[in-house]
Amino acid sequence: MQINITVQTFKTENELEYSLIRWNKVKNEFMPRFKEMGLIRYTTSKINTSKDKFQLSHVFEYKDAEASRNCLPIWSDIERKLKEKIDSKTTSFRGTMVDRFDFDK
Repeated sequence: MQINITVQTFKTENELEYSLIRWNKVKNEFMPRFKEMGLIRYTTSKINTSKDKFQLSHVFEYKDAEASRNCLPIWSDIERKLKEKIDSKTTSFRGTMVDRFDFDK
């Protein structure tokens, strides 16, 4: 399984909230395409490390590295759809899952 972890850091909490609102407006349009290309799970979390930092983490779990690559054009389509950029610093990490424990199974 291929994993991508992306951390977005915003200047203000309002920008973070605005980013979530914008994503919520378009995500249902794009999620079926992600699933078709091999995205298995997607999670967004608000990072609560400091009152002066406004951060989101996004964890993407793909079937494999090929699925991860196949989803890249969808992100370009999302950027074109949203047009307006929100000033944020984005850092991404890619890796391969080496362990997982699931209490639901």
